Amino acid sequence: MRFKTLLCILVIILGTGCGADQASEEQTTVATPRISPDSLRQLYFSLQALDTDTLPLTQIKEQDKLYPVDEAPLDTAFYVFRQQLLQAVRQHDVFALLDAVAKDIQVSGAKEPGVAGLVSHYDLTTEAADTLPIWSILEDLLELGGTFGPDQAVFTTPYYAATWPDRYSKEDYAAIAGSGVRIRAEPNLNSAIVKTVSYDLVKFLESTDKTQEIGGEQHPWVAIELSGGQKGFVYGKFIGRPNDYRARFEQTRPQQWVMTQFVNGD
Repeated sequence: MRFKTLLCILVIILGTGCGADQASEEQTTVATPRISPDSLRQLYFSLQALDTDTLPLTQIKEQDKLYPVDEAPLDTAFYVFRQQLLQAVRQHDVFALLDAVAKDIQVSGAKEPGVAGLVSHYDLTTEAADTLPIWSILEDLLELGGTFGPDQAVFTTPYYAATWPDRYSKEDYAAIAGSGVRIRAEPNLNSAIVKTVSYDLVKFLESTDKTQEIGGEQHPWVAIELSGGQKGFVYGKFIGRPNDYRARFEQTRPQQWVMTQFVNGD
């Protein structure tokens, strides 16, 4: 049954259908159709009204800091695409996700190229869609902003991967992805607070085997060293490493965007 479902998904993506479950481009929900500029703007403003946790459009520059930035709202079509994809991810919609990716998408760790690799590597079946780990990974990425390339035809997320400063080693450093984050003396919530920091660039020492569930999410505690030499532990949710999960989106034609990379590691 699992093999049949995977095969069916791939057949649908290739546009040939799968028996009674045949899908067409008209049934997909993520890819932004070419519509009139006025209609696109109306959709843009409607989605913006629902976006209550926005990041700055420009990045503050400060020594030993990496502040968040999200340039997505600067491009109407991309912002609509990104927000609709985020809605699909939150709804665990496998077909909407696959409709938003390029057929030759690059996927780290996949044994097959393109969409087939994405489907098999992340077990994108509809039977167990609500339990797939890919949803939380993608939701975090899409919520963490990003920037456009020089030609405005490429968008990279999260912001700390897109704007990582060259003078900091990607292997040795990490960004504190949050404001008022508490650095603890030990890897638990009950230990003393060493310091409270916001968006600092810190040395990444190691990810510990101590995990903890906070707010319904489970992450490991990470050992870090601050720029002043103080050492401590930070909850993994607030650690951003430039070589961790990241995504790349490309404009294929006017008003049309697709995800072309979903990678982690070097």
